[in-house]
Parts: sequence; structure tokens; C-alpha cells
Amino acid sequence: MTDNPGGNWSLKKGVASSLTILVFFALVLVIWIASSTRGAPQPSTLPTGLLALIPQEGAQAPKQTLVGVSLSPGWEPTVIIDGVAIPDNQLSAGTRQLGEFFFSPGEDMVMPQLRRGLICAKVIAIPIIDIEVDNINHEWCWTSF
Repeated sequence: MTDNPGGNWSLKKGVASSLTILVFFALVLVIWIASSTRGAPQPSTLPTGLLALIPQEGAQAPKQTLVGVSLSPGWEPTVIIDGVAIPDNQLSAGTRQLGEFFFSPGEDMVMPQLRRGLICAKVIAIPIIDIEVDNINHEWCWTSF
């Protein structure tokens, strides 16, 4: 039988509690890093003044979905869907005072419904308040089913 004069290192005073604290802080660090990077907002690639696209780029949406844009105040948009310019009076499915300009396909509209497949739309918006900014000219596509 060999006698270990140093004794069991895990029983020495303070070693076990120090290891416990070290493991605890490592676990907290891992959880903090995971929570701060998960679900982090993606940087916007939309032009200044263009807040949202409906449907979103690359989305899948039914043929009767709303199509349009949400803009900052002070913009006058033209929306073109599959090469068809939507009349201004038909961009009425949103709240214009809030910058929502949406087209809802249906009877008595320029498009009764969207076709199936890849659909592309374009918004061209000119500023009506701040004439020092560039026009918005943005195109996006989604899949209609």
C-alpha cells in the first residue's frame, strides 16, 4: 500500500468549491452567449424609408395574399406586380396614414388573383416631404401557391 502524502486533491480545502464556481461561471457564459446570438435581428437590407415588404422576400404565400409595402411617412409609392402597375386607388388594403400601401387581389381589381409560382413585385417611391433623399426603387420575389 502506497501512502500518498499529498492526500486526495479534491478534498483539499477550497479546491472543490473553486472548481464548482469555475464550472458555474463557464455555464453562465455559454448560456449568455447562446441567448444573445440566437434570434438576433438581421441587418436590414431595405432602402431607407422602406420599412417592410408584404409578403416577405422569399416567402410562400397564397394567391389571394396582400401585396405591398410599409413606408416611413412622406413617401408616394407605385407598386408593380408581375409587370402590372397597380392603380393608386387599389392600394387601399392598408392604412395609408401609417404608410401601408397594400393591394388585395379580387373581383373588380386589376388582378383578380395572383398566379401560382414565382411572383416578383417592385416598389418605386418618391419622397413628398424630404426632397434630399433618393427615390426608393426595390424589387422582391416570393412563391405563390
